[in-house]
Amino acid sequence: MNKTYYVCKYTPIELLEAFGGECQNLNEMPQGFDHADQIAHPNICGFGKALLEAVMSGKVKELVLVNCCDTIRSVYDILEDSGKLDFLYMIDVLHCDAECSRERTAVQLKGLAKAYGEYKGTRFDEEKFRQAFKKPERIVKPHISVLGARMGNELFDMVQKSMPYPVENDTCVNNRSVGEAEPPKDLEFDELMAWYAKELLGQIPCMRMMDHSGRKRLYNDPGLKGIIYHTVKFCDFYSFEYADIKGHTDVPLLKIESDFTLQSSGQLSTRLEAFADSDKIRSICREHEYGTTGREGTEDGKRIFCRNRQRINKYRCSNS
Repeated sequence: MNKTYYVCKYTPIELLEAFGGECQNLNEMPQGFDHADQIAHPNICGFGKALLEAVMSGKVKELVLVNCCDTIRSVYDILEDSGKLDFLYMIDVLHCDAECSRERTAVQLKGLAKAYGEYKGTRFDEEKFRQAFKKPERIVKPHISVLGARMGNELFDMVQKSMPYPVENDTCVNNRSVGEAEPPKDLEFDELMAWYAKELLGQIPCMRMMDHSGRKRLYNDPGLKGIIYHTVKFCDFYSFEYADIKGHTDVPLLKIESDFTLQSSGQLSTRLEAFADSDKIRSICREHEYGTTGREGTEDGKRIFCRNRQRINKYRCSNS
């Protein structure tokens, strides 16, 4: 059975699973854009090109998009003309969570349900819908957060291996928070979709939304020990948020940019290692090891500090 891929946090994956779909976030980084550069404008963002590469290479057969930016709208038009997909659908979500937007989204959900049900040959299963709601899990102990535009799986793995603390992926689709509330019972389908539309739009907002002040909770976390802010080349949404965060946080902050290829990710390893070995990060590690009073810290803190020093020393030896 083909997987149904999605790329946006506002995608109603619980609804798709209610019709028997198996959903997966499409977030792999290609080596290059051999296919995409032949069919798309060279200045669309790297993630849009990565989507085109995944479809044109035959990996993706079912794709649900949200009109989150001009690039995604362009990608949708290209893919619709290509005929490469068995199922392609784009949801039109407005840029706010007001009542009119919720009503509009509910209409879009019902349209997707009709199209997807006909494609799958299945009916809406309310029990599967309820089971699809899973409460988001977040790191509560000291950690480093990746913010900004979506970060590919391969680059995120590199970040995790480089940092002395656990790393939370809070970029784009990865900070999806649907599931904090369970669907109410004894509602008709239309009423259930109205409730669901409100849940989708009530998440931590992405930068496409008119009011994105709710994003402050991402960098006001008391367990946050550092921020890696990621942008994708030619993506405008997240370019200016970095400046605001820089002026409102005291934790160590690193800004990196990629074009969403494996090649560009490899070039960032040195900057990540330097950030992990910076004076601010090292001082935080020491505080975690010894505690703020100078006394011996926790065993967990010692392990983090020692692992960081061993990793940095190994990196220096291999590059000397």
